[in-house]
Amino acid sequence: MTEAEIRSILPEPERSNFDDIVLQRVLGASRHIAMIGAMLCAIASDYAVKNGDTKAMLRDLTALADYFKATRGQASSAIGNAIDLMTRDFGTLDSLPASEAAKAVTRAVSSYDKQARQSIETLTDYAVSLAAGMRRILVFDYSSTVVRFLEKFGAACPGAVVVIPESRVINGGYAFVPSALAAGLRVHFIPDAAILYELKTCDAAYFGAETFYPDGTAFNTTGSDIVGLACRECGVPLYVLTPLMKLDMRPLRGFVRRLVNNNTREKMKTAGFTEQELEQVDFDCPELLPVGADMIRAFITEQGVIPAQSMFERSVKYAEFLAGGND
Repeated sequence: MTEAEIRSILPEPERSNFDDIVLQRVLGASRHIAMIGAMLCAIASDYAVKNGDTKAMLRDLTALADYFKATRGQASSAIGNAIDLMTRDFGTLDSLPASEAAKAVTRAVSSYDKQARQSIETLTDYAVSLAAGMRRILVFDYSSTVVRFLEKFGAACPGAVVVIPESRVINGGYAFVPSALAAGLRVHFIPDAAILYELKTCDAAYFGAETFYPDGTAFNTTGSDIVGLACRECGVPLYVLTPLMKLDMRPLRGFVRRLVNNNTREKMKTAGFTEQELEQVDFDCPELLPVGADMIRAFITEQGVIPAQSMFERSVKYAEFLAGGND
């Protein structure tokens, strides 16, 4: 199905969620997963209300799931993993009436959501414990997981300073500001070019991850590599806050991630470009870049604070869980 055909499957109220993801008006894998779950529930509910055919419902649900796995799931394995967990039992529903199948879809999405929320609460509790006594930290690029950490960090360390680079490539810095201020933190907002200078005054740096590899490599928005290099140079610990759901095991099967470029023209034109110059200049910029384990002190996950160099064993065990085992 084409993008337009996938969009047409959705009930009208959910089409704005679809557009928000496709057009990157909403950021963060966790938020995208929640929105995709809502779309799955909306499709199923629509079929139930209309007493539609369950097999047709499952075809539409599969089409939506496959679309997002093939698009957002390529950049963020968490999205593909989450969709697989939410939909893993859908194949058993084809003999049920649409109304009962829709209830099962809602239960599956709700169960995943409850588990995911608990993972975030647990890992951010660990992050706050680790940050006890810190008075100045740096966070880079919007992540709903890092926002939750800041909310708890502000409660535990009121008046502490959070340094927020602009993350201009997607304007991912400002999105932290309202939550940080509301949490009672003092905000120092800086241009990306000041990261090295400001980092020298920080106790630690944090960012989330779109995905990570079992060798301890984290992928995040362009600029994260600069933070990693600066942390290594300055001896400042860098922590990646991520649920294990964002694991990508494909490199063990020879997968090589291809960089995806975004056109940053709209964000850069405020520099003073004329319309003619905007047409002549190349504004392509990678969406995500790797940060190696040698730059990362540890991953903070729902299963604890794991040194980057020790991620492989934990990753293999979690992959077994994703494949249907227990963890």
